Amino acid sequence: MILSQNLRMFLLAARHLSFTVAAREAYVSQPAVTVRIKKLEEYLGFELFTRMPSGLRLTPAGSVFYEYAQRLELLASEAQRTAKDVAEGDEAHLYLGANRSATSYMLPRLLIAFHEANPKVRIRTEVHASDRLLERLTAGYLDAVIVEQSVDESRYHVMPLLKDEVVVICNRDHPLAKRRSRTVTLDELCELPLVTHEPNSGTRQLLSERLAVEGRNDSDLNIVMELQSSELVKLMVSRGQGAGLVSRLSLSNGRYGEELVVLSIEGDPLYRFFNLVTTEKGLGRAKVRDLCRIAGETYREDMLFEETG
Repeated sequence: MILSQNLRMFLLAARHLSFTVAAREAYVSQPAVTVRIKKLEEYLGFELFTRMPSGLRLTPAGSVFYEYAQRLELLASEAQRTAKDVAEGDEAHLYLGANRSATSYMLPRLLIAFHEANPKVRIRTEVHASDRLLERLTAGYLDAVIVEQSVDESRYHVMPLLKDEVVVICNRDHPLAKRRSRTVTLDELCELPLVTHEPNSGTRQLLSERLAVEGRNDSDLNIVMELQSSELVKLMVSRGQGAGLVSRLSLSNGRYGEELVVLSIEGDPLYRFFNLVTTEKGLGRAKVRDLCRIAGETYREDMLFEETG
């Protein structure tokens, strides 16, 4: 990291408006962040944050400094990456980011296809939430990212990859497995003992949005387990611990396939969309253009894309 630790801590704290979150992301203690910010304020000669009962707020001077600090972060990243490319060859590395779902169920096929076509390119991946991935892309740390949210196409080059459906799963001994329709109503879903992801996951957020449309909320669900892994959700459901809520994409690896029954939610299906996102500068690199080409070929031929499309 070219940036000083003081400036790096300021960027994290300003981004999250929280010393606690900044400390967690930097893997340091909160007092260490406070000391770094204090030293930076002493050096600059003005306060960067106002401490409020509800949290931090940037001072007017702090807001201006934050804008310039972000530019410094971008320039530092570009300087490091550009110099490294010159030293090792412009196409020596590919830096790719994705969220947990894409990393587990989409990246393997893409990485294999890209590596076979570009064996001399060293691939490095990062796993973050979509917002953080876009921040890392914008700052120049990543060449491309796979995200599952709407993206400002005036700022980025966006390539749709996959439409994924959130579905209900149960084991073959569950009463739902006996019905022919292979659908479940929202009312029925609210009555079922349910194994799900954590509340901030993409699948749960989609369900929460549907509940809100129907005048409901998450408290109407009968959740018995909240887990961080789709594989663990599938395992618990296969062992009869309830019905589950997962993405159809997470079923693509075939695990527990013979033990699970898949049902759609009646009404408008719950879809989420995965996009490959890069910048105009990124498209100037041959390796990124090749990644886009290979990704398009890989997912256009994917049965999941056709099935949920």
